[in-house]
Amino acid sequence: MAAGDDDRHVDSRGALDRSVSTVPAELDSFIGRGGLLNRCRELLNSDGTRLVTLTGFGGVGKTRLLLRLAHELTASRGYRDGVVVAELREGGDRLYAAIADALNIQDSASTPGLDRLCSYLQDRQLLLMLDNCEHLVGDIPGHGPVPTLLNTLLRDAPGLQVMATSRERLGVRGERLLPVPPLCVGDEDRCDCADGDDGVHEALQLLIDRAAELGVTIRQRDYTAAAQLCRRLDGIPLGIELAAVPLAGNAMTVWALSKHPDLLSLLDRAASRQGKHHTLQAMVSWSYTRLPEPERRLWELASVFEGGFDLEAVHAICHHHGIAEAEVQSLLINLVSKNVLKGVERQDRPRYRMLETIRQYGQLVLASGDGHRLRQAHTAYFDELAACGSREWLGPNQIDWMLRLNEFRPDLIASQQRLLATAQTETRGLELAIHVSQTCAFIFGGRLNENLRMLDAGLATHPGAPSMNRVAALSLAAWIALIQGNPARARPLLQQAEAAATALGIADAFGPLDTARGTWLWLVEQDPKRARAALTSFRKAAQACQAAGAKPDEWMARLFLTMSAASLRCLDVARAESVTLLADAEAADAPWSISWALWCRALVKLLDGTPRQAAGLAQQALRIQRDIGDAWGPVVGLWLIALIAAQLGEYKTAAQVLGGAQARQQATQATVLEQGPFLRLQRLAEAAGRQALGDDVWTKHVADGQDLSKKDMHALALGPLVAPEPETPPDGLSRREFEVASLIARAWTNKAIASHLSITPGTVGVHVTKLNHKLGTKNRAGIAAWYHTTVAPNTAQTKPEPP
Repeated sequence: MAAGDDDRHVDSRGALDRSVSTVPAELDSFIGRGGLLNRCRELLNSDGTRLVTLTGFGGVGKTRLLLRLAHELTASRGYRDGVVVAELREGGDRLYAAIADALNIQDSASTPGLDRLCSYLQDRQLLLMLDNCEHLVGDIPGHGPVPTLLNTLLRDAPGLQVMATSRERLGVRGERLLPVPPLCVGDEDRCDCADGDDGVHEALQLLIDRAAELGVTIRQRDYTAAAQLCRRLDGIPLGIELAAVPLAGNAMTVWALSKHPDLLSLLDRAASRQGKHHTLQAMVSWSYTRLPEPERRLWELASVFEGGFDLEAVHAICHHHGIAEAEVQSLLINLVSKNVLKGVERQDRPRYRMLETIRQYGQLVLASGDGHRLRQAHTAYFDELAACGSREWLGPNQIDWMLRLNEFRPDLIASQQRLLATAQTETRGLELAIHVSQTCAFIFGGRLNENLRMLDAGLATHPGAPSMNRVAALSLAAWIALIQGNPARARPLLQQAEAAATALGIADAFGPLDTARGTWLWLVEQDPKRARAALTSFRKAAQACQAAGAKPDEWMARLFLTMSAASLRCLDVARAESVTLLADAEAADAPWSISWALWCRALVKLLDGTPRQAAGLAQQALRIQRDIGDAWGPVVGLWLIALIAAQLGEYKTAAQVLGGAQARQQATQATVLEQGPFLRLQRLAEAAGRQALGDDVWTKHVADGQDLSKKDMHALALGPLVAPEPETPPDGLSRREFEVASLIARAWTNKAIASHLSITPGTVGVHVTKLNHKLGTKNRAGIAAWYHTTVAPNTAQTKPEPP
């Protein structure tokens, strides 16, 4: 099939904007591979091609080629729903979580990961790129975790295409293999480029570019020696990049390096079809031996990190391991300049990452005793990091703590696994999971399932005998399951927590347990009177947490007290609690807490019948949550703004924003909005909107909102919801009388006005009588005429369709 015959590869500007493209940035120049890129595009455009696997040994450039293709296809908008790159590390549930992360599906739902992926992808037209699959292929191709996953996804999602990288075939039916050779060195049939007039081929160009990044210019007169060096390295990209290192600072010339008698002896020979390629490990070893001892030592120490790391973490690891704190920064800079590390900036804070091959070599050369002590130091650091985050969470560094713990998620998991591996430290392993839960970091990051996995791991290893840690972990796990909308999972956890607490004699006053009890009553209990007992549980939880000095737990209990009081219509409680909650959050200068306290104040104002004030508060909360990168906050923020718009009579906006909230809810798996207290409030707004616009129009506007991009949805929700209200209503009217007059001017019936303002039709009649008296009018038509003559010309308010 020609490229133009397949709508996956044509301009899709007219298509719905549902793109979720997530492609890592290219950190350096991309060299050559023109023919290989063309072949990739041809395969993807071929009729019936669903899976293309880039194969080749480590260091040959599979990942770099994948990223370049991803950027080109994203820029061309060739896939209606985007291009997504996922790096795979682990199997099991974390395999699904890695792909969900790349797709911006927050890992927070209680449904199985594979089901969520199938549901999300089933009607999408998307290219999914899976990097680093070889360790998940299995002993027999076609039977490992990745092949099993792809067999299901490709069957259930007809618009899905997949491109993968692996050292071997995946074994999936219909798989098209594309071997990735080393770079062209100008003297073999596999050359993927044509030499220019200056004789620069791909491998040589890569060496020239990487040397230039290190401040070294390879002159044209040195091209012959440089090309010889590239040939000795067989055109392997990582080997060439590492070969540039000795050139830095003119430590060696290109000629000397190309003729070095020990070069080949530093490379371990390995069998290959050509019988001449060298292992990547040997090339990494060669680079390692060229570094000064302090840099080699830092390489070894930094290899303990599972993912990225920052300066503070390196300082902690280097402590007592032979590198002075004052030396660490300069050594990191040196390793970045020599391509051993890559620098990435996060929140004005530099972070570093190490290629997996380089990291594995660092672990290999560590002495066994050093490795054990280093892993102990790594574990101790992240154990204390989680505890410190819990202690300092309610403060000005709140966002930094939550971002940092999310970034260090692989290291937190690895540290917990080590702690749980021995009887002497298994209690600390459970505590680490509790501390991470208390920071709400994984709620913020949309990774509730990871939170549950850590708690489950700790509970599975921790002795079954009752303990306060066990009660806390069971309670937190039950609470998370409840906000996921999974009471079936929460029930046995809560029962176990109750039994353990009773055995310890703490059942009457234990903060996490009382919070879980209150959440059950609030979200699950169907009897409104019994549900209101949640308020007592949340109060007890806040008091117990305050007595224990557990500030994060206390604040969350008070947040849930406020939310439940508002949604259960205990407005006196909600008003008082929302005021103090916001004041305390502002006093602590904790942005995430401030945003949720503002959200609570907005909900209270809405239920109090002052939607204009509610709108300002809700929009302020949404701006904060959007700007700090909160995963769940914007979902409930949009939802609340939709309800506010409905009460303001802006039903088109209400429907569209509600549709946007539903779309974001599906992406983030924030199922809490599907539970009773929230649904009851939503149904009132929907009923008013459907009455005003009609079912078909309301449904169309909701669908329109679902199709808006995140950027456009936020612009709509944060824009003016209604025309400005005059500071003082004219002609001596009260604010409520003015509001009734404005709705009469829109041709609303008394019944519709009563429903909208949460008053009785009889009360609306009283207001109409007063309006006629004050305005000198005789009927509703006269009131409408007064409004259109006196008020409407002075505002930008549009006239919505009457109910």
